[in-house]
Amino acid sequence: MRRTVPAVVAVLVGLALLGDLIVDAPGINALGQALLEGLVVLGAFALILAALKLLGSHASRLAQREGDRLGSVVLLVALLVALGLGIARPGGEELQWLFDYVYQPLQATTAALLAFFGIQGAYRAFRLRTGEAAVLLVSALFALLAQLPIAGAISPILPRLRQWMVAVPAAAGMRGILLGVSLGAVVASLRILVGIERPYT
Repeated sequence: MRRTVPAVVAVLVGLALLGDLIVDAPGINALGQALLEGLVVLGAFALILAALKLLGSHASRLAQREGDRLGSVVLLVALLVALGLGIARPGGEELQWLFDYVYQPLQATTAALLAFFGIQGAYRAFRLRTGEAAVLLVSALFALLAQLPIAGAISPILPRLRQWMVAVPAAAGMRGILLGVSLGAVVASLRILVGIERPYT
């Protein structure tokens, strides 16, 4: 019973939402909209539980004086300040300032650090003496050279070739990745709908 009821509920909800996407019927559309609104409410409660769990774990870490206590203090203060501003003034300028001058710079810093990890991964790939590594090396060097402001002065072909690389091979690879992700999501959804996989248990 403990495994059957969640499986039946998941299959019925999945079929109802799938029917809402496929069939244009007022009753099915209303049911799908109600289920989506319920999903938003459940997501909000899950976010509250996650925040409480985060507060509890870092507060216990501070009480037991273990781990990175400074990081825990910064995280707790930031969480409480953002939560207080969001509750006190949901559309206020203070919350917008927090996102503009704290959150976005941190996000940009994290993205900049990812570039160094990408360079490290590329260096390791270039050390492999294979044909694929050679193609990767030539493509990376050409992309870096074509991005330079003096690329047009070196050769007028470089900017046009760079535009072709972005428009054709890079776009094709990106679309292939998106198609693979979409097919994987469809297969995972079908496996949940037919009850093969039960992540909710």
